[in-house]
Amino acid sequence: MNTINSTSQVFKDFQINVKLKISALWIAIMFCYVYGDYIEIYVPGVITNAMTVKSSIETQLEFFAVALLMAMPSVMIFFTLVVKPNVNRWLNIILAAFYIVLLIAVNTEAGWWFYLFLTAIEILISMAIVWYAWNWPTVRKAQSMIKHSW
Repeated sequence: MNTINSTSQVFKDFQINVKLKISALWIAIMFCYVYGDYIEIYVPGVITNAMTVKSSIETQLEFFAVALLMAMPSVMIFFTLVVKPNVNRWLNIILAAFYIVLLIAVNTEAGWWFYLFLTAIEILISMAIVWYAWNWPTVRKAQSMIKHSW
């Protein structure tokens, strides 16, 4: 009788908390935003147009709006980790959905392929945020109270 000893390894997988998953997705979105804006500098005419910007209330309001739009995903990286689940879930759903609509409205007319590609990735990542937040794991209230009763 021949017996063959086979030892196959199975890699251990860890359950990752939904907060970490969503936070990592916000980080990925921020990288896409930053790289898109960085690459855009090399698009012909962008630097020239930037040099002709005049200081005005309208310009300052436009820059403030862009800063606000970029600050929200940046802050969500941290907020997703520390805000309580009920608020966290809805905050992520609402903001990610808002960014999906905004990305479609603003970036789908871009003529440069890199920008369209990054917009598609950003939309997919935002959809993943909505999906993870919508499917946030729940526990029964009795189980939750037992865990925290001591």
